[in-house]
Amino acid sequence: MSRYPNWFAMGAIHYFEHHLRPLAGTPDLRFLQIGAFTGDASAWLLDNVLTGDGCELVDVDTWGGSDEPIHKTFDWADVERVYRDRTQKARIAGRVETRKTTSVDYFDSMVPQPQFDFIYIDGGHTAFDVLNDAVNAYRSLVVGGLLAFDDYTWQSGKGDPHDPKLAIDAVRAVYAGRLELLTLGGQAWFRRVV
Repeated sequence: MSRYPNWFAMGAIHYFEHHLRPLAGTPDLRFLQIGAFTGDASAWLLDNVLTGDGCELVDVDTWGGSDEPIHKTFDWADVERVYRDRTQKARIAGRVETRKTTSVDYFDSMVPQPQFDFIYIDGGHTAFDVLNDAVNAYRSLVVGGLLAFDDYTWQSGKGDPHDPKLAIDAVRAVYAGRLELLTLGGQAWFRRVV
């Protein structure tokens, strides 16, 4: 039993099962996850979806937490160790690439061309961070690819600029016609159509 909360099992797994399980066994899928924490979603993706030949998961995280009160209670070096232990075999096999950096720095280091079939945004939770990740993710997503945001209904208690919802609603408005909304609940899921 982990000493850290498994937020993936508390809510995200339902969405992953519905939208991603049908892709299981497809070869050459590339997934990107912004915010990996202890690797709960990573492990599930590797065991249940990214099972075809040539599949790869890229995990981006600072392993430094945020200003959320619960994050101040975690030993982030230990959180990272838990993640690395869970993904060690997959990393050695070349199925997982781990990037310890900010999402901004990661996207800045990329060649700006679509290359991911699925991007999951669960890093910084301020509206600014989520919107920045969304703009970069759209450019990095293949047509037909899936884009998902965690914590659509989560509230910091500090007001809209500190919550993901404001940014996700902006994405819904600005990318209308480019992103098809598939699901809106605790998470928001889209498919890139152009």
